[in-house]
Amino acid sequence: MSMGRKALLLLLLALAARRVSSRHLNELLEVSPASTTVSVDWGVVTAVSKTSATLQVVVNPLLRRESPVHDAMFESLAALQADYVRYVPWLPYPKLAVAELDPPSGELLCRMLSGETGNNESTTLSCGAGKISKIDFASFGNPTGRCGGLAVGNCHAQNSTDVVSGLCLGKAECVIPVNADVFGDPCPNDVKQFAVQVECTPAMNHTYWDFSVIDPMTEDFMNATSNHSTIINFSTIPAWLYKTSARVVYPDNPDRQANPAYTQGTDLVDPTGKDLGDYYGRLVSYYTQGGFTDEYGVEHKSGYHYDFPYWECLNEVESEHRNTPESYTMVYDAMVEGIRRHADPDRKMKFVGMALEGHHDYDWYRHFLNISNHASADIPLDIVSFHFYAGCSSRTDPTAYEQFFRRADGFIDECKEIIAIRDALSPHTLLDVDETGVILPNDNSPSSPMFPLIYYNAAGAMYAYLFGKLAEVGVEILGESQLVGYPELPELNLQPEFPSVAMLNWTNGLGNARYQVLKVLIENFSAGDKMLLTKVTQGATTGLDFCGYVINESVMSMQCTDPAATISRIVFASYGTVEGGSCGNYTVGACNAANSTAVVEKACLGRHQC
Repeated sequence: MSMGRKALLLLLLALAARRVSSRHLNELLEVSPASTTVSVDWGVVTAVSKTSATLQVVVNPLLRRESPVHDAMFESLAALQADYVRYVPWLPYPKLAVAELDPPSGELLCRMLSGETGNNESTTLSCGAGKISKIDFASFGNPTGRCGGLAVGNCHAQNSTDVVSGLCLGKAECVIPVNADVFGDPCPNDVKQFAVQVECTPAMNHTYWDFSVIDPMTEDFMNATSNHSTIINFSTIPAWLYKTSARVVYPDNPDRQANPAYTQGTDLVDPTGKDLGDYYGRLVSYYTQGGFTDEYGVEHKSGYHYDFPYWECLNEVESEHRNTPESYTMVYDAMVEGIRRHADPDRKMKFVGMALEGHHDYDWYRHFLNISNHASADIPLDIVSFHFYAGCSSRTDPTAYEQFFRRADGFIDECKEIIAIRDALSPHTLLDVDETGVILPNDNSPSSPMFPLIYYNAAGAMYAYLFGKLAEVGVEILGESQLVGYPELPELNLQPEFPSVAMLNWTNGLGNARYQVLKVLIENFSAGDKMLLTKVTQGATTGLDFCGYVINESVMSMQCTDPAATISRIVFASYGTVEGGSCGNYTVGACNAANSTAVVEKACLGRHQC
């Protein structure tokens, strides 16, 4: 496809999708805009695009192999053939995102269950080649504390130690069923937790690295994006690396969201950040170097030798752990150094920083992009990332979806400010808007009504609009968010996960309008394309009807889509009981105010809106 045809396709894609969102304002309203002429000056190149269209894949239970739509979803991902695909195991699902949920505990072996899954859990204790020689602590109820300092709460099964001793003492490995049938019920109607601490003979050190539920999704993601670049971001830091007043509890079930939030604490236990860097260095080594050596010198082999060309350091860092520009810069530097120390001694990996959630936070860019604020001049500033989500005033009224574009215009202006700061401080640094989308009101409320499907057309149109505009100003990467979202799915026991950001149908794994817009952009546009001088002109209105409908006493607002158009004729008006029909074919009912047409003519004729 020629460069001129590409420019024309992009323009028509944004216009067509936007017109669809206007034509379906509600079931009874059709808007026919003025005739539109698109002209391209094939000889005038206005810019050369640097922009790549891509997406982010956020980990959630529908991407697990147990999901009924797993295969279809990864097939849809592979079909996009995108570069710079962002992969984010993140905080709502700690077991899917954190590879070491509990800290190394030396010669003490501990297990703790949160109890949110009722009577269907068990836990396994293993001393390897040794045997369990001592039960230091056991409690079924509401134990408190951390490994090495566990304590009985105000709910405690008195037989806890006896049960564990009978199941485990003298054995190399044991499985403890954790339920009231085994321990009795010390506090009926309360959620019971469980904690146990034992020792092994001969003594051995214990860590809690566990990739068993993380590996399958990571394998599937890497297979679906093979031969394409990826940006990997295990964005959730183990909670035990932060100072907290108590142990941070996480769900035993990988599919359950953490409540309260898993990301607690502001200050690192190790203020230098080295422990944090070592965690991430070992994690990256596990996936890129075939394994890693843990805190006690024990080797953990994985067999993985994936190429991670880009690593992004955390996500929406202003809210997660309440970072400041200074504290985040320290964490970024520590993570870079840790990954290089364990997994990237040749320094081939590139790094992405910030992933900011907020807007107009220009001091963040000024601080982070100033290399003098980093640990050394060797710290790479390859890419900085930030996010944009439009919103609107109504979840279900498509007339509100026009607000997406006004908010997008404000974001485009913000990007221009960010580019100016980047150009002044670190001109080689690329810009990545790696989360772009819309979050409708009350999106994660189980009681929220489902939005009309035309929403996806409007949101897809906004992404196409942003792609064209940000290609003009020079943003290098624009990532649509996100591959998978869904409402509450009781049949799968899943809580809502931002259904309005979904690019795939959660019932069959196939792409919606947002997905299809992205696919068209990826297949037809790439960095290096020439952008041509293009003009859009609107002629006279076509004179086709548009309609509105209200029930009971209310206020109706009517507006021509063409800013230059006016209402020229009232074809039908009735205040009473409209018998039926559709726009262009209404009929008056038995009850009708005779002055209906006259009232509407007085209010609307000759006006752009009324």
